[in-house]
Amino acid sequence: MKLKKIKKKLLIVAALSLVVALTACNGEKKVEEDTQKTLKVEEALVKADSLDDSTQIIDIRHPDKFIGWENEKKLSGHIAGAVDFPVEWVNYEPNKENLNIELNRRHINKDKKTVLYSDGDVKQEELDKFVSLGFNDIHVLEGGINEFTKDNRKLQRLAGYQMYVSPQWVEDLVDGKKPQGYEGGKYKIVEISLPSEKDEYKNGHIKGAINMNSDEINHKPGPRTVQEYEGIPMEEQLRFWGFPEDEKIKEVLENAGIDKDTTVVLYATEKGTTAANRAALVMDYAGVSNIKLLNGGKELWKLEKKPLDKEVVEIETVEFGADIPQNPSIVFDYEKEKQLTEDKNAAIASVRSFDEYIGKMSGYTYIDKAGDIKNSRFAYAGSNPYAMEDYRNIDNTMFNYNMCADRWSRWGITPDKTVSFHCGTGWRAAETYYIAKAMGWNKIGVYVGGWYEWIKMPDSQDKEKGLPKDAPESKPEEYFYK
Repeated sequence: MKLKKIKKKLLIVAALSLVVALTACNGEKKVEEDTQKTLKVEEALVKADSLDDSTQIIDIRHPDKFIGWENEKKLSGHIAGAVDFPVEWVNYEPNKENLNIELNRRHINKDKKTVLYSDGDVKQEELDKFVSLGFNDIHVLEGGINEFTKDNRKLQRLAGYQMYVSPQWVEDLVDGKKPQGYEGGKYKIVEISLPSEKDEYKNGHIKGAINMNSDEINHKPGPRTVQEYEGIPMEEQLRFWGFPEDEKIKEVLENAGIDKDTTVVLYATEKGTTAANRAALVMDYAGVSNIKLLNGGKELWKLEKKPLDKEVVEIETVEFGADIPQNPSIVFDYEKEKQLTEDKNAAIASVRSFDEYIGKMSGYTYIDKAGDIKNSRFAYAGSNPYAMEDYRNIDNTMFNYNMCADRWSRWGITPDKTVSFHCGTGWRAAETYYIAKAMGWNKIGVYVGGWYEWIKMPDSQDKEKGLPKDAPESKPEEYFYK
């Protein structure tokens, strides 16, 4: 009996010891967490002189500031070498693992000395958000961009940043204000809808926006399955999925109240972003002289809780004011593409998923052959033939343009060459065309016929399936989680 009591006492002591140990351990962990959470901005301040190549610099401002839109002090651009990671993204993406993927995607190392900056001083709650992500050596730039530039330090920006406008820019335009870069005159805000989005516009659109169906403005739709092409003459097959006839484009634009001098702001849902870029390409080709894209589209508009309207917008038809096309050189035809495949000073940029590029899949229900165009180089795109994650941020804004250029450069896609962007039928390629255009690249175009047309031409040549011998990477640096 005594032995049993002794054993019982020993068990109680052991249990109490374990509780004390666990409490102490948890207490240490809590103290550590509390220490992280109470890192004060004033304790984390560093001056601009301390920034060097070993420092990881993160721009936490709105995406439009990073690419070049002016802040309140009329300063435009970002610190050279800085990476964009707006603090709003921490709110938009509740899954911390997905945020880690986005950090990795930008080669941001949480163990490296990191300096955050804003326009002025970083706020405490902003610092707290980055501390919560697990950065181990984090600081903030005293005075931000406003202080950084006082000693004649220069900023970098996207050359054609004004082509990508923010939700606030569009809201100001609609409210009768004069946002930066708008010189007045006629404008039209256009929501591009996919055929599958029949009620999207009706259920809520930007105030004053008109609606265009992508099948009407973007192309001449064709059958959706390979079997349906049997018996259709090749001449007719080759007209499918290309631009509408010039007269049709003119009719659509005039009926939408758009002439050559109208400022047009295009937007769509996240799914329809490529459609908005393709519509821009059609209008650009036609001769609309001032086209802008809502950076982030309807996705960011909703994330920023901007109002949507359901009022029917009346449209007055106009005369376009010029023959169409006014700008045909931005579209490459088959003969041009064939010529460029043999040109050492050209780059055939394949804006397709990796499996399409290496010939594992055609990607389309109406294209039966897998493969790619002769001498094409992988230009990144997304996880499937209808996705463009490689070019989109968490909020659907354009991915870091410097990193886009770096990826292209690896594959020999550089601004000194004539660059022809292509995909299946030219929608994804239109999105990359405008990124390159905004970078200031001027020897660029879109092969609208794409892989669809290429395989139907009797004298076309394909690249060998798989990776080229000089491929710079065995698999792309891609991060998919949505």
